[in-house]
Amino acid sequence: MAIAYLITYEASDPDTIVQQLKAYKERELDRSPPKGYLGARILEGTDGKTVTFLTEWESEEKLEDTRDSAPWEACMDLNETFSDSNKALTFKMIS
Repeated sequence: MAIAYLITYEASDPDTIVQQLKAYKERELDRSPPKGYLGARILEGTDGKTVTFLTEWESEEKLEDTRDSAPWEACMDLNETFSDSNKALTFKMIS
């Protein structure tokens, strides 16, 4: 079953997080997509304080394989450093 995985970061200055996510998406996901990867979007809140990284996967197992990779961990760890808080959610994709 396909899933969507969202990580939302809150920060007083989200620009660093946006730039880090853009670089990760272009360098890692777009150039050599991992197995099971379906797509990604970076969303910046109109409040000027939130950034959401939305990724879509064929299954939770495919996501977990990628989340265990060094590039993913490095990107997410850096984003946590620059954020005041973060929250991750997983959704089943219905349509």
